[in-house]
Amino acid sequence: MTEDRRNRHFCFPPPAGKAPQIVMTVMPHSTPEASGDTGLVIVGGGPRGISVLDRVVTRTPADATSFPPIVLVEPVPGGGGKVWRPDQPAGLLMNTMNADNTVFPDGSVRLDSPVGTGPTFLEWLRHIAVEGHHDTAVRDFARNSTDRDYAPRRVYGFYLADALATVRAEADRKGLRVEVLTDSVQRVVPAGPDGHGVELASGRRLTTRAVVLATGHLDAPGPGPRPAAGPRLLPGGHPGDYPLEEIAPGSEVLLRGGGLNAYDVLELLTAGRGGRFGERGYEPSGREPRIWITTRRGVPYRSRVDTLGVRVPVAHLTPERVAELAARERLDFRRDVLPLYLADLELAWYDRVLALHRAELGPDAADVPVPLTAERLPEIRRAAPERWRFDPEAVASPLRGRRFPDSAALQEWFAAHLDADLAAATDPALPPAAALAVAARQARPALIRLVTAGRLTGESYRRDILGHLNGFANFLSAGPPARRVRELRALVAAGVVRLLGPAGPDGHGGWRADLVDGRGEGDEGPTVRPDTVIDAWMPPVDVAGPGGGLVRRLIADGVARPHLLPSERPGGTPLPTGALDVRTRDGRVYAGTGASSAPDGPQAECPGGLEPVHPALFAVGVPLEGVRWTTAIGARPGTDAAFFHETDRVAAEVLAHLAAHPRTAQEPTP
Repeated sequence: MTEDRRNRHFCFPPPAGKAPQIVMTVMPHSTPEASGDTGLVIVGGGPRGISVLDRVVTRTPADATSFPPIVLVEPVPGGGGKVWRPDQPAGLLMNTMNADNTVFPDGSVRLDSPVGTGPTFLEWLRHIAVEGHHDTAVRDFARNSTDRDYAPRRVYGFYLADALATVRAEADRKGLRVEVLTDSVQRVVPAGPDGHGVELASGRRLTTRAVVLATGHLDAPGPGPRPAAGPRLLPGGHPGDYPLEEIAPGSEVLLRGGGLNAYDVLELLTAGRGGRFGERGYEPSGREPRIWITTRRGVPYRSRVDTLGVRVPVAHLTPERVAELAARERLDFRRDVLPLYLADLELAWYDRVLALHRAELGPDAADVPVPLTAERLPEIRRAAPERWRFDPEAVASPLRGRRFPDSAALQEWFAAHLDADLAAATDPALPPAAALAVAARQARPALIRLVTAGRLTGESYRRDILGHLNGFANFLSAGPPARRVRELRALVAAGVVRLLGPAGPDGHGGWRADLVDGRGEGDEGPTVRPDTVIDAWMPPVDVAGPGGGLVRRLIADGVARPHLLPSERPGGTPLPTGALDVRTRDGRVYAGTGASSAPDGPQAECPGGLEPVHPALFAVGVPLEGVRWTTAIGARPGTDAAFFHETDRVAAEVLAHLAAHPRTAQEPTP
């Protein structure tokens, strides 16, 4: 019997620097003949795909003429991937300021490789403000924006396209061949150290010695057919992909969700239809639908607090405490981590109460210095009047315990809530509510480390990370620019948008909230009957689910496996996080066994403590959400961003693998 070498997994010893012991697991699969040989295929041309390419090129010696070609495959033309495509509406904005974005590492990034290949986003904007750009809207934005403005996402797409061109120019200078294909990868079939088969949607077939998956956000399911009765549902996905043009003017729309996608949908259904925001508020075009907002917390995300370099005191999630937690055998987030997280939020809150409202605290606070320390915190907590008491539940759910006589009263409260949120977010003195956003952002690296340590139980991850932390942290610190909240306030004043509050279906085609007691004159009362329901959020990452695309096929083929966390119950079944499983120290993909896509399907096993990883199949970014945390976040200049440590580490491993497995004389050349 002839051995099929086309699809195997490999067992590696955990310590780095040792030659691998290889244990074959044969998984026959039909692989078409290759039409070209490459050294590396990068799947995805978004920020991480570009960064991986940059780090490979940067690490490559000056004379790379003998280096095998690199192919980057990205289905969306124009540069930067789907999220940043240049042909999207200009009204869809980035969620970070101009000064907070880059795909090139700077001197703050502690790497063992060179940095500084290309400009930050802000540097690029300043350059084209002088030199010009072929897209006049991009040029005009560059000339009229500041470091604190929020660019249209399409503008960042042009930056990414230029970043890719910069990397390719550096590759050309070194004699390194880089090809960019507007195509999509359908299958990857590992063949051991000899390489992989890569099948493209166009029918082109490649052989390559290494593959990096940088696929970005997963695909979202499209809308189903129109129902014969009841509202039409548009499931969660990219706002630019919703068929919003099918929503009739004046029809009733229920927007479920208050995060960034919800604000994008509001933009497309209002200003995107010809309405105008001005000094006097919102001037409708007459083409808007009537929009109701419902969220689990009752209100949309809070306005983003723009604080370049501002920090608040930290006393609990310190590097030492995080290291101790990460070394434990098991973690329960709610028991072991959440109290520390909330304690640092409380410290930040009372630090600003002390700094800004000392006179209201009485004589007991007279000698307490700023910044506040954990040791002196109890004194300020006792001295604080009711309106300055820290209550995380009230912060997370502003409508908790409230009732309104009619919908008009609820809208009046909502308008005042938005006004207060805007005032806090834009106050340079950093009031207590804004300090919570800063504290939540400062805690992010510690939480990333604790999730990445792999010590959480599956139940804790589902209950505490997916079920609580993601929503709470994003509500506090990952909201829209203040401009968006200001626009929402204008839409409320114009009667285009109304708040429904936490609501659910009533079983008769309507959606009911229990905040409103009755029906006032001319209002709808506690129930609305929408024509369209829009789930305005990105679905949670689930690489084995319907939107998993290429990664789902790898799992179904037994090439890869879903990431599992152990149960907190003795003998309990491990639970999937939704992520692709990788070895965190180098990004190598763990192998599956057999053709099973079930989350609890068979896992590759290796003898003697060896690890079932593919030697040259790597993954970075969003598909690893669950192995890591907040994988959709990009890189900020000057912050030693984890983004670059991930992409540079994978680039180094790719180059080490290629050096260990050079092209043989029998291999085809392009």
